[in-house]
Amino acid sequence: MKHLLLGTVVLALGGCATVGPREPLLRGETMGSEWTVRIAGPSKATLPVAALRAGVQAQFDAVDQALSTWRADSALSRFNENDSGEWMDVDPEVATVMSYGLSLAEESDGTYDLTIGPLVNLWGFGPEPRRTVAPDAAAIETARARVGWRKVEVDVAGHRARKAPGVRVDLSSLGKGRGVDRVAEYLDAQGVANYLIDLSGKLRARGVNSAGRPWRVAVEQPAADDPSGAPRTVPAVVELRDSSIATSGDYRKYFETGGQHYSHIIDPRTGWPVSHSTLSATAIADTCMAADALATMFMVMPPDPGRRLADARGTPVLWISRADGRFRLEHSAGWPGE
Repeated sequence: MKHLLLGTVVLALGGCATVGPREPLLRGETMGSEWTVRIAGPSKATLPVAALRAGVQAQFDAVDQALSTWRADSALSRFNENDSGEWMDVDPEVATVMSYGLSLAEESDGTYDLTIGPLVNLWGFGPEPRRTVAPDAAAIETARARVGWRKVEVDVAGHRARKAPGVRVDLSSLGKGRGVDRVAEYLDAQGVANYLIDLSGKLRARGVNSAGRPWRVAVEQPAADDPSGAPRTVPAVVELRDSSIATSGDYRKYFETGGQHYSHIIDPRTGWPVSHSTLSATAIADTCMAADALATMFMVMPPDPGRRLADARGTPVLWISRADGRFRLEHSAGWPGE
């Protein structure tokens, strides 16, 4: 494990952004965020740009329709509203994504838990109204009683699932990454050889950029958005080689009251937002769904066990914490440029 202390005059790493040559750009909106696709070099794609963009949008829309907790008509919402405890048919996307989430829950011994929905809603970070004060202990314990990844079963091959009554599955830490992967599959099928997909800092790259070099991704200072739009990127970059990257942090969705900072990163084992010193965790993986979920998992885990797990599974992870007024960067053994 390597670490580096940065003075406060230096921008630290956090969310992701692209750097380098300007490639042809497709753009749109989905899941409450903007998406972009940069395409470089020769391509076997025969579709005109407008049709290609429409195809990309359709992939994102299909994932949103399947996995959204914000849409009452989504496939996931219909599953969540079924409290019969019996098996029900589900969208194949729901089955596949839930199955992966359950595997991470088992691996992390419940640190990552896709049934965290009741706690997310209680703390005001879900579809229900935002809140400005922390819930009381009794309300937290009541919500925790409805949380537990072992309360959900999935039959991927049969496209069906079941859950205990009252359980609410939240796939927010997987959905955007899965959307990016669906778009990558679509672009591959269209013969696009070189691209970089970005959905709200969840990125997946294939091939090279217009300069013939690996796609380069800069990461941003872990701080709330600057109303002026001033960039927070640092000179250091990560080269993505047919891989994905995503960041989870506590600095964009939060509220403060009584001198306490409460973020949307909630530990399902306690019912409370994480309170350790980590500000953000960035993970690299083959798929964006994996990078998205792993970043969340390593953000929830306390620093030391998180680093041991990242090293054991060979996952490249970068953590940023604050110590004595300075940013502290630490990374797992597999982080690029070690």
